[in-house]
Amino acid sequence: MKNLSYTYLKAIVEHGNFSNAARYLYISQPYLSTFVKKLEEEMGVELIKRDENPLTLTFAGERYLSYMEEVEKIHTDMRHEIEAISKLKKGRLKLGVNPILGSHTLYNILPAFISAYPGIKIDLVEQTAYNIEELLLQRKIDICLNMLPIFNPDISYENLYDEKLYIVVPKGHELYDENSAHLSPFPYELKKLSNQEFILLKPELGLRRMTDEIFSANGIKPNAILETINVENAYRLANSGVGLTIVPECIITNNFKPSSRSYTFGSPPYKNNVVVAYQKGDSLSAPALAFLNVAKDYYRKMSKN
Repeated sequence: MKNLSYTYLKAIVEHGNFSNAARYLYISQPYLSTFVKKLEEEMGVELIKRDENPLTLTFAGERYLSYMEEVEKIHTDMRHEIEAISKLKKGRLKLGVNPILGSHTLYNILPAFISAYPGIKIDLVEQTAYNIEELLLQRKIDICLNMLPIFNPDISYENLYDEKLYIVVPKGHELYDENSAHLSPFPYELKKLSNQEFILLKPELGLRRMTDEIFSANGIKPNAILETINVENAYRLANSGVGLTIVPECIITNNFKPSSRSYTFGSPPYKNNVVVAYQKGDSLSAPALAFLNVAKDYYRKMSKN
């Protein structure tokens, strides 16, 4: 269990004042102020420099937080060791997953994990790629399924699999080629995509981060007419003629037979890399390590078929 004084002081420093920290912590500002005041009285020293904006810690506050971080790490290591000793008969896995992988990857792994470790309670957290990384760094989840790119150097990851990305071109569009086959290479130079109307995912999603990198690397300036959090929504809208979009292979293989053309692009073709990610330098809990091994084993077997 998190030490409240550690959690509260850290939130105040990260958010700059009591009001923002209280909002982040889902507690009232007066309660947070009273809590810190009582802690300072108990310690006999001020922990917060209240005359600064944003608020900072006094030297005593910095040392207090440093010691509390060590206590948190010891508690985490203890929990992981106890879970390992119990041979995974009981435990808890806090698992993060982004929306696309929740629909098209998690169901491949989770049944096998639950079957192998029925005593492990799973807390599933479904969030965008950006939020998932933040939760990892805050230790609010143990491990997550995510997509590259991951920009934060404090996050480690292991590859599970990759799949091709496709440009979806609706029938009747100027880039729709009657003579090219569905799922064939894009029949034009990529610069033809500049100024074309695109349905894109929201910026905080992993696939959007990848498409932005692709656009930038190729000097493409898309005309984003619509943004969505749902990649299947983008795919269906593209098939309805609203605009172009970019989707991973799983969306095409798991959906209806389209009237559009979907093309691979890039040389070699651009791919979506799916990874299991966790905080660098932290020891994985026994349930998290078991999940990682189940996931890697599943896709290792799939690659041999």
